[in-house]
Amino acid sequence: MSTAPRYIPHYTLEDYAQWEGDWELIDGVAIAMGPSPFGPHERVISRLSFQIQTQIQQHRCPCEVYTNLDWIIADDTVIRPDLMVVCGDQPEKHLQRSPDLVVEVLSDSTRGRDLTAKRTLCRENNVPHYLIIDPTDKTIEHVTDAGSDRPRLDRALDLSLATADCQLTIDPQRLFD
Repeated sequence: MSTAPRYIPHYTLEDYAQWEGDWELIDGVAIAMGPSPFGPHERVISRLSFQIQTQIQQHRCPCEVYTNLDWIIADDTVIRPDLMVVCGDQPEKHLQRSPDLVVEVLSDSTRGRDLTAKRTLCRENNVPHYLIIDPTDKTIEHVTDAGSDRPRLDRALDLSLATADCQLTIDPQRLFD
């Protein structure tokens, strides 16, 4: 075994801004994002985005849906959730505060990160609602400050966006094939 010290790079937002391609940065560790997700993943995101955007417009909520926006959490942590809802002031560049809703749709390449690191980041940064959707098992896990639950798929999931005094209802049956 080598006695040489092991070098583990610790990247920052400044490094991240120079990279080509799609990356996330979690606690200084660079994570390459894989090829685009498969069809079931994208259908769930598209359907969910449509449901939420329709309600935002109907109820005139001061919120927007983002499906490809970086959330800068710290100088060494930047993630790109599958979907975010941001209420109030909207970002001109990347989001630099906690969103009101974060959604991750599980895929083989992101499952571990979505269930552990991103769940922890959302809880530590006071994200009111974190939805973990599994298109294979057709399940939704709703993570809040109070814990997590798996709402029944035959019932709507009500989400209160307190910062905007707005209510969203997710119809799980309309998400899956």
